[in-house]
Amino acid sequence: YTPGKDAELEVTINGDKMTLSRSSNSFDLDGMAVTLNGTFTAADDTENITFTSKCDSDTIVDAVKKMVEDLNTIIKEVKSAYSDMPLEKSDGSSYEPLTDDDMADMSDSAIEAYEEKAKTGILFMDSDLSSLYGDLVNAITSSGADGVTLRSIGIDTSYSDGLTTLTLDEQKLREALDSDPDKVQEAFTKSKDTGAATNGLMASLQSITDRYAATTGDTKGILIEKAGSKYSPSSALDNTLLKQMEDDLVADLQKAMEPLMREDAQEPTLVGITSVIFRC
Repeated sequence: YTPGKDAELEVTINGDKMTLSRSSNSFDLDGMAVTLNGTFTAADDTENITFTSKCDSDTIVDAVKKMVEDLNTIIKEVKSAYSDMPLEKSDGSSYEPLTDDDMADMSDSAIEAYEEKAKTGILFMDSDLSSLYGDLVNAITSSGADGVTLRSIGIDTSYSDGLTTLTLDEQKLREALDSDPDKVQEAFTKSKDTGAATNGLMASLQSITDRYAATTGDTKGILIEKAGSKYSPSSALDNTLLKQMEDDLVADLQKAMEPLMREDAQEPTLVGITSVIFRC
């Protein structure tokens, strides 16, 4: 009987040498599957096993693209909600709520069409929605070094017809992911809460989402509180904007950054591995 031994190997990752010990010849190096099939002694560096790795650009680009699309939808809906004026009838009167007597002489389609017109402009000049739009615009129009970094990785803004939206240059993002994925991760995920001087795009948008649409915790979001108030217009109660902010946008942000984040990693994160050399 010969006791088994752990697999031991010397690894140089991005220039940093380390010795690893594993109980199996097959193991996970922070997201990268490695199998050791034999032993050898390298006479010199030319006989080392060397390979490179990079992050899954397609997955990240698709997720960021989805986040940009959903964010722009929210921005447009918010701007429209507080900018659209209430509609008036041909005689100049406003669309008042229908009574039971009114609806008795109307078809279902006519009632639906009327109520849709009555909802238009119900949040006209709403100060909370105006503030939300301003906060979203400020988050995506970063100035200084943060703005330069975002533009360098393909994240920019566009202004048209009084509306500011986010744009994505997929080619620039792919190039940044291939050349400096840590830069991309920091641009999105850095946070003042963890010691950074400024918040990244993800942290900024998360903060805004919590402030306006949080449904958990002691303090609910501003719009959640408003939608639940008896003084709120009834249409705000079933506004899909709240769900988009709390669910869709947050999910998009998390999915976009998940391949770049290994918070529980014991070894260097895969995103930081640009070259690996094994010496056995």
